[in-house]
Amino acid sequence: MWVLRAVLTALMVVCIVAFAVYNIGPDRQVSVDLIWARFIQVPLVTVVFWAFAAGVFVSLLLFISVYIKLWLEVRNARKQVRALETEVTVLRNRPLDESADLLRGQRQPKGSLLDADEHL
Repeated sequence: MWVLRAVLTALMVVCIVAFAVYNIGPDRQVSVDLIWARFIQVPLVTVVFWAFAAGVFVSLLLFISVYIKLWLEVRNARKQVRALETEVTVLRNRPLDESADLLRGQRQPKGSLLDADEHL
């Protein structure tokens, strides 16, 4: 998988460099009109670079938000696993005769509400 990622990254870099080489020159200039500023006669390569950088920045912000969400889900799942493992350990350490009686339905586990009512 890392080979595919490296090839795609190299291909992207080659495309960006090729675009920059073919679009350098005085006839490759554009005007950019933003909401807060206006730029006249800006090289096309500069506009493309800043558009690419803005896209990388927005993608990074989106990735971070998804990463944090998934990290919290994993953390909650780990807590749940720990609680369930503790419960399994408690159930495994019960005396065998008590567990057999529970399976037959003959008596309630010690410490249950029904067990407490018998002593009143």
